[in-house]
Amino acid sequence: MDGRLSLTVVTPERAVLQAVACDEVTLPAQRGEIGILPGHTPLIALLGVGVVGYRDGSRRAAVAVRGGFVEIAGDAVRVLADDAAAPDVIDAAAVSAVKQEAEGRRDRAAGDEELDAADADARFADARLAVVRPG
Repeated sequence: MDGRLSLTVVTPERAVLQAVACDEVTLPAQRGEIGILPGHTPLIALLGVGVVGYRDGSRRAAVAVRGGFVEIAGDAVRVLADDAAAPDVIDAAAVSAVKQEAEGRRDRAAGDEELDAADADARFADARLAVVRPG
């Protein structure tokens, strides 16, 4: 792709981004953020919850992701996420309500499993809000 990256983000239900040409991608891996530039070493990594950011020249954009994995081969970056949301499908008011509900569940959690689920829901809500309200 002429020294550029091709970014695809899909979930089991839909394609969120299809072969978008970009200069740089950042991903929320389970153990921290990964930055990808053209010519990156091939890699497969587990994703955490957060924001996949990408840059095309001076234009920046992002999608929120929750779990899954990423494959980097050549200059193709393929994200296979458990869930993902682009800014055009995010209802900030509804996501804020989901976040508030998840934070309430944290206080009532009856064990690690419930606490982890509430934390993940709150983090995904934060990621969706970050995508729709950048900065």
